[in-house]
Amino acid sequence: MQNKTFNPVFNSYLIYVGVAIASGGVALYTPIIVSETGKAFSGFWAASILFGLNLGRVLGSYLGSRFPRLANHPFAISGNILLEGIALYCMAYLQQAWALALFALLAGLGSGLSFPGLKNYLLKLKDLDQASLFSRLAFAIRMGLVGGYLTASWVPHEQLKIVFLIVLITFIVYGLFMLIAMKAISTNETQGLAMALEKQVPSDAMLASSDSDEKLPSAPEHLRLPLMFHLSNSVFWCFAVQPMIGFSLHIPKFTPEIPVSTPFWLAALVIIFFQIPISKRAVRTRDHFRFLKIGYSCLFLSFALMVVFTHSAAAVIVSAILLSFGQVFYGPSLDVLIARFANKSAADTGSLMSQQMFYQSMGTMVGSMAGGLLFDLAQNLHLPGLNWFLLAAASLAMMVMSKTKIPMLYHNASQQTPGIH
Repeated sequence: MQNKTFNPVFNSYLIYVGVAIASGGVALYTPIIVSETGKAFSGFWAASILFGLNLGRVLGSYLGSRFPRLANHPFAISGNILLEGIALYCMAYLQQAWALALFALLAGLGSGLSFPGLKNYLLKLKDLDQASLFSRLAFAIRMGLVGGYLTASWVPHEQLKIVFLIVLITFIVYGLFMLIAMKAISTNETQGLAMALEKQVPSDAMLASSDSDEKLPSAPEHLRLPLMFHLSNSVFWCFAVQPMIGFSLHIPKFTPEIPVSTPFWLAALVIIFFQIPISKRAVRTRDHFRFLKIGYSCLFLSFALMVVFTHSAAAVIVSAILLSFGQVFYGPSLDVLIARFANKSAADTGSLMSQQMFYQSMGTMVGSMAGGLLFDLAQNLHLPGLNWFLLAAASLAMMVMSKTKIPMLYHNASQQTPGIH
């Protein structure tokens, strides 16, 4: 039963605003630190910052799935957010490339521990639709990214101390907003349980039943999401991260007539305008699986376009838009499918969200490094479209699997859990 003074919509928007502010901080520092490191050291060390950041997220997500209190307690989540902000702020004072990569890893660790907990608290808002929760979360992230990228265009790149001070402030605000929302959600949840217990009439039979229930596991051991489902998520984000690396390397060499930042703000704007309207169209579980397939189809078309029109600036723009639509269709639907599986199987939602973050971060980590390696391979072989061709072929294979294999594995895993349709 819900506390009448508790406002789930207000607390959800408190989280959204905090996420948007922090996303703005991430978008502010990422292109600047990658660009400055590339100029001062090399492209490898520039990529190592993104690699370290995503490696930290992988480690954080793994720890969160193994030790839930590190990722689910309100003070732990806010502390992890603060860890990320402080680690990023320290990067303004570091002179060595390896040190930048190391502190990027620490920042990623805080992110990997905090973000699954954020999703878990959103899911505690039972009165709100899950699909809307995740689509609005994606919308908030992209709103912040647009603001951050635009800010990065006029902030002096050499003033790293100012840049990272702004970043630190954004994470402090984010942590405070999250703490306020999480405490309110936890209090409402505790009060609801207490009120429900007060209405129960205790009896010997009920107490005996309660005692026996405590000895039972919360869910059958075999009732878990198949590995292929998680790997599909990892592969998707491995491909979707390509604008960060692939376009950043491709544009200066093949289409210098457009600014390097073009794919970033275009991608964010597309997701801002289309995320919520499109996500609302998916209601049934089969709709969300259809959206997963569409997401991979958008990636395939995006990469195929770059294979055919490698030297076209217009192709880069259309390709970036298609990649954005891939994220619009895929991201929130995958979150909803995981949340529905957790609800129906009595699995630990926080642990599942940590697993989801683990595989997503693994994909972006591998993708950020693979993007540079594939580009170098294509140039060494004098085949400028080779990297895009390999990505298109892999996307086509995943599109086929998303049509039959992955839905079948999901439904087989949940076949003993009535209600997942």
